[in-house]
Amino acid sequence: MVLDKPAGARRVLTVLAAALVCGACFPRTPSPQASPTPKRVTAVATISTLAALTQSVGGDRVNVTSLVPVGASPETYDPAPRDLISLANARLVIENGAGLELWLEKLLRTAANRSAVVIVLSEDLPVAGAARGQPGNPHLWLDPHFAKIYVSKIAAALRDVDPAHASYYSANERAELARLDALDAWIKTQIDLVPPQQRAMITFHDAWYYFDRRYGLRDIGAIEPSPGQEPSAAWLAKLIALARENHVRAIFAEPQFSPKLAAELASSAGIKTVPDLYDDTLGTAPGLQTYEGIMRYDVDTIVKALNS
Repeated sequence: MVLDKPAGARRVLTVLAAALVCGACFPRTPSPQASPTPKRVTAVATISTLAALTQSVGGDRVNVTSLVPVGASPETYDPAPRDLISLANARLVIENGAGLELWLEKLLRTAANRSAVVIVLSEDLPVAGAARGQPGNPHLWLDPHFAKIYVSKIAAALRDVDPAHASYYSANERAELARLDALDAWIKTQIDLVPPQQRAMITFHDAWYYFDRRYGLRDIGAIEPSPGQEPSAAWLAKLIALARENHVRAIFAEPQFSPKLAAELASSAGIKTVPDLYDDTLGTAPGLQTYEGIMRYDVDTIVKALNS
């Protein structure tokens, strides 16, 4: 799909319009027993992690979908025709920003509902590495402090598009903020179980900066220098040296990326590979389908690996 040529998008939307017109040609007799049900808010998040936070606030008043499928990387995602349809029907669009979804702007111009509310969750937050022309590290949600800010921004947007149920969203917001406070406290107790000299991480891509900064881990480096860029031999040699120098216990890979490079680096450094930290995506297994679920799984995985 070529995003800078909207002809394909126009064809998709033309088909949709034709279907709607044809549907109008055949009158339907309403069932006398049918009772009206309150219309839910249709929300579209760019990634499944943000969709999960949105669902925690929206509850049964919101239908939330994710553009990037579970198990895929948002930083290298190639949009599909179904994304045009999802955005055309959305009342609320939730994006992270800070360079995570570079493909989204053209998609929004082509297909989005012009009356939809679009919120950028990283807006006005201290994005590390941001400079003129450089968006910086977008993975703020891996620090529960920033996840709380995301939740409050989502709740405010839902109150804006559905003011009749504002109190419902506010109650869900308070409950989710309390869960995130408890999660934050639990993570601190778990990281405290790791001796300070062993709190060092090498990951596949630079997603864990905010998490490491909050909980006192050393961010040694990432295999992928930038999204979608293959590391050079010199880069890998540098990481191997850093792993040995900092007594790194494991290389942490992610399910949306091939584990081959992580395994090669771990083998060369004489340490083990942990194949599945979740950050840009939820998981499919039970317990990995919420933000809190993946965070608790990740922390358990990190602590076990760094203590081994």
